[in-house]
Amino acid sequence: MLFIPGTGGIDDDSFRVWDSGRKDLKLSTTFKTVANRLPILRDTLRTCRDHFESVESSLPADAAQGLVKTIKSCESKAKKLDAIFAETIPGEDEQWYERYYKVTQRLGKGSKVEELMKAMTEDVQNLVNYHAVKSASPELCNKLEEIVKEMDTLEPSLPMENDARNNFHSDGGEMYIHTGSGVLKVNKSSGYIGEYSGSGNPTFQFGPILSGRTDFTGTYAHSALRPVATYVPRPELEQRLQAQIAASEDSWQGNETRTVVIWGLGGAGKAQLALRYVQKHQQQYQAVFWIEAGRKETIERDYMQIYKQIRKPLYPSVSNDHATIPVEDAIAGVKSWLQGQEKRCLWVMDSADEVEDDTSELYVDLNHYLPEASRLDRIVTTRSSRVQGISSQGAIEVNEMTEPEAVDLFRRCAHLLPQSEHEEQEVVKMVKEIVNELGCLALAVTLAGSYVREDPEMSSNLGLYLSEFQQRRAQLLSQKPHRLVHQYGESVLSTWEISLSRVQRQSPVAAQLLNVLAFLNFDDIFLDLFVERPTFPEPQRPRWIRMLSSHAPTVTHDSIKSAFKTLSAYSFVSWRGDQQAYSIHKLVHAWGHDRLSVEQGRAWSLAVLELLSIMIHDHQGDLNIERRLVPHVTANFVAVLLVCEEGYHVCAEDRDGLRWAAELLHRLGRWNDEYGVRVSLREVMEATLGIEHPDTLTSMNNLALVLSEQGKYAEAEEMYRQTLELEKTVLGHGHPSTLTSMNNLATVLSDQGKYEQAEEMHGQTLKLRKKVLGLEHPNALTSMYNLATVLSRQSKHEEAMALRT
Repeated sequence: MLFIPGTGGIDDDSFRVWDSGRKDLKLSTTFKTVANRLPILRDTLRTCRDHFESVESSLPADAAQGLVKTIKSCESKAKKLDAIFAETIPGEDEQWYERYYKVTQRLGKGSKVEELMKAMTEDVQNLVNYHAVKSASPELCNKLEEIVKEMDTLEPSLPMENDARNNFHSDGGEMYIHTGSGVLKVNKSSGYIGEYSGSGNPTFQFGPILSGRTDFTGTYAHSALRPVATYVPRPELEQRLQAQIAASEDSWQGNETRTVVIWGLGGAGKAQLALRYVQKHQQQYQAVFWIEAGRKETIERDYMQIYKQIRKPLYPSVSNDHATIPVEDAIAGVKSWLQGQEKRCLWVMDSADEVEDDTSELYVDLNHYLPEASRLDRIVTTRSSRVQGISSQGAIEVNEMTEPEAVDLFRRCAHLLPQSEHEEQEVVKMVKEIVNELGCLALAVTLAGSYVREDPEMSSNLGLYLSEFQQRRAQLLSQKPHRLVHQYGESVLSTWEISLSRVQRQSPVAAQLLNVLAFLNFDDIFLDLFVERPTFPEPQRPRWIRMLSSHAPTVTHDSIKSAFKTLSAYSFVSWRGDQQAYSIHKLVHAWGHDRLSVEQGRAWSLAVLELLSIMIHDHQGDLNIERRLVPHVTANFVAVLLVCEEGYHVCAEDRDGLRWAAELLHRLGRWNDEYGVRVSLREVMEATLGIEHPDTLTSMNNLALVLSEQGKYAEAEEMYRQTLELEKTVLGHGHPSTLTSMNNLATVLSDQGKYEQAEEMHGQTLKLRKKVLGLEHPNALTSMYNLATVLSRQSKHEEAMALRT
């Protein structure tokens, strides 16, 4: 027993059965692999137990019951593994396989060791990823995910049965012939033969290949061939897919292979769209084949299973002319069968993502694995935008959902029930805030809804989730969906990390460029941003160039364009033809800087600040460029604030960058945005240089000016007076900066209707400027004009006229 009932404790007996078993047994590789992975689950479950016991009393009743249910499910599978080990390992070597077969038949469907191990591991994944248990770590999650994937790629520990996972429809039954050294399995309706030779993995053999059954009908899929229960229709995408495939028999034109590629960011809902099409239209096809195309091993596994189904002998007889079938022969056999069909078939290759880097061990040659046939429809789902080139009918990009679709999906996943009219309005408002925070990305919305469903308090107060998400975004997005419910094994973040690792292998510059994009705005990322100007000699080249070139010999504008193409190929960025610029999904953009350490975030945000300050400097007066820069400047400023905590020393170059940003915002009249930059700049100057430094005093004067532009005259007056007193002490009464502050103070007094005080201050400023600069200096003339204006406002027209003449 792995679990002590009622406590979640762990008993090592089942592990000891394996450890103490006979070492000379020549068990199958699959059997051994399963047994060798059990210690990982043992250690993980112990950790879960410790965490769960410490928080069990504080959990909501529903959540605790859910965890206990998962534990009991795991316990049930552990009992079956105990029985298999206990009954299989003892006894004579040549009889182990027969004993194994008998115990699995007694335990029922799904009792092969690899099936139990996979299901048990998925239970453990749900335990370690539950937020209250806090047992997950990236390394542990990766290990568990590797086990699940490994179980999928192992050879079956028993001959393939006609189980529900493969969804093939066939008549007749099966009989098993016990030969003493193994089991010979014959399908009475098809004549399929598989036999075990006594040691190692069972070797499946087939009799002579006969012509395929022309009346074959059915579907093949390694997992459930249906959309998730919470699927929300996406009418526009569904209609486009149906129109491009031309599903009805009447619209079929010619003998040709018709291909549609569905591509987009991981977690956007590509597979669900394809599953929806299969669900609605599978009756129009003679056969439907769903291939898991994420790895060569799963593609070849699926080809072998399909081959076994479509190349059955016509009569149920056992032939002595056995021949082991290599994978390549199975692939050729399936392709040949498809070419001979007179009725239409559908071939779906899901998650064909490893198609970019042909030097990688994981590379999948899509051209090799995609069959061609005259009556064949093909759907390929992928994260790679480059695959759309094979689409004969046009590719379909799956982006974020519409807001109503995302709201509907969240409500279904969260099990939110209709409320009274007033409460319903509040719920809809809050759900809209949540899905927009998630960028309406299908997987992220699904996980958020499921998370809320597990927490009764959040279900009744959705604002709690929004608050928690904003504080713990990375942790919540790293939650994995429950495979049974969502048919998807990756979290949002792990999906993107996998794609980014592929980008890193192909183009280190592209992977680093994603760090740059994280500190710009997520929209209107135009290529002219990345032109190196001016051309600095090393090591004075801009920091962002130096940081990119640390991973490449040189970085040029052409290499930047190439890096963008790589990011686009993996759907991290999208080209917007209307803007002639790239954009990046809001959630990917947030993940881009969430994944960096504080030190990395600080370095990249300040490097991007320098990039922007150079752009501002070189494009002064170009209103089109300046306006496009504003969203990037404001986004970068927020990022800089987050990483440059109190006490961090901001160097002169970065203070200049903030100053350039503030001046851009001032020229464009973006007073509110400018105010935030000016406040920070003043704080940085004071902390770095001291309150009496001339640059600090200038920053105070500029902050007062922004307050005045905002109409906050009283605050502006206070800031001007504070600045003026410091300037008189530090710089002297006649210093130009002092005189400027006097003039500005007089102006803000006038704006408040304090004309007498303004008249006095303008008079003092004029007197000092005449003395220091001369009567005809422009600044002296400005003071005369300002004084005349104040006099006019007090109806002192003769005095005002005298000054003006």
